[in-house]
Amino acid sequence: MHFSIPSRSADQTTLPGSPSFKAKSRASSYHGFYSLSFFIRLRSLIFDLVTSAQSATAPEKKRQSARRRLVLLTLTLFAAVMVFVTIMYLLFANITTSDPAGHHVVLVLGLDSKNYKEDYLGRIVENRREYADAQKYGLYVRNISDFKDMVHDAAKPGWYKLPLMRSAMRDNPGSTYFWYLDQNAIIMNPNLNIESHITETKRLNSLALRDIPVVPPDSNIRTYRHVPADRMKFIISQDHEGFQTGSFILKNGEYSRYVLDAWFDKLYQEYKFQKDEKSALEHLAQWHPTVLSKMAVIPQRIFNAYPNGVGDSTYQDGDFVASLAGCNTPERSCVREFERLWDNRGRVVN
Repeated sequence: MHFSIPSRSADQTTLPGSPSFKAKSRASSYHGFYSLSFFIRLRSLIFDLVTSAQSATAPEKKRQSARRRLVLLTLTLFAAVMVFVTIMYLLFANITTSDPAGHHVVLVLGLDSKNYKEDYLGRIVENRREYADAQKYGLYVRNISDFKDMVHDAAKPGWYKLPLMRSAMRDNPGSTYFWYLDQNAIIMNPNLNIESHITETKRLNSLALRDIPVVPPDSNIRTYRHVPADRMKFIISQDHEGFQTGSFILKNGEYSRYVLDAWFDKLYQEYKFQKDEKSALEHLAQWHPTVLSKMAVIPQRIFNAYPNGVGDSTYQDGDFVASLAGCNTPERSCVREFERLWDNRGRVVN
C-alpha cells in the first residue's frame, strides 16, 4: 500500500555518482555542444559573406558591405549573449533550488496492516488527511512491509520509521519539514499548524528544554544550553524513560539525512538495545555531538501527549496529539482508549 502526495522540486542537491548528477552533467555537455555548433555555423556564414563579396560589382559591394556590417553586429551580440548564458549555466547548474509549489510540511505515516485492522488504519489515514488538507501540507503514507527487506529484525517495528522517513525525503525534495507520527496516535486539534505551534524560530526557542539529561533522570550528557533555535533541525520529546520516537520532526537537509542513515546503521539494529531504535538514538545523542548539537527536546505535551501519562506529559483537552503508546497491556485497552479519543477529537474550523 502506498499513498503519497509528493512535492517535486525543480532541482535538488546531488552528489557525484547519483543518477540526477549524471543527468545534469549530460545537460551541461549538450549545452556546450550546442554552443560549439553555433560558432561553427557562424564561421560558415561569415565565409559565405566574404566569398560572395569578392564576385560582386562595385554598387553591389557597397550595399553588401552595409548589410554585412549589420549582420556581423547582430551575430556578434547574439554570440556574446550565448557565451554569457553558457558560462552561467556551467557555473551554477548544480545549485539547489526550492520548488515554490512544494509542501512546506509533509506528514509521514507508516501502516502496519499485518497487526492492525483495516478499519482502524482507515480512520488513522482519514485523521492525517483531514489535517493535511486543512493546513495545506503534504501526506506521505506507506505500508511498512515495503521496507521489510531493509530491517534486520522484522519483529521490531520501531526500526521501520527510519527508511520510511528517508523515502519521504527522497520523494519530496522540495519540502522543508517532515513530521513522523506513529499510527497509534491521533491528531486531536487539527487547527494547530506546525509552524506557529512548534517550528517558528521564537516559538521553538521558547520550547527547547536546555541543560536537561538526554536520558532521564540523571544522564551525564545534557542538552546544550546555548544552541539557537535556527540551528535546530531535529525536534523530539521525552517521557520519563527517554526519547519518544513516535513523534518527531526533521528539517530537510544534509544533517537529517546523516542522522537517519547513522541511526539506521546495521550495527545498531543488530545490537541488543533495551529499547531498540529509541536506545540507538539515545546512544547517538550522547556520543555524537554532531547529532545532539542540532537537536531540540521539547515538552512532550506539545506533540506527543499520553492519555495515561505521568505529570506534565498527560493529555489534556485541546492538546495537539494524543498517543496510545504502551496501550497493549493487561491494565489498558487500546480499542477502548482509541474509541474514546476518536469520538472526542477536535474538527477543522473553516
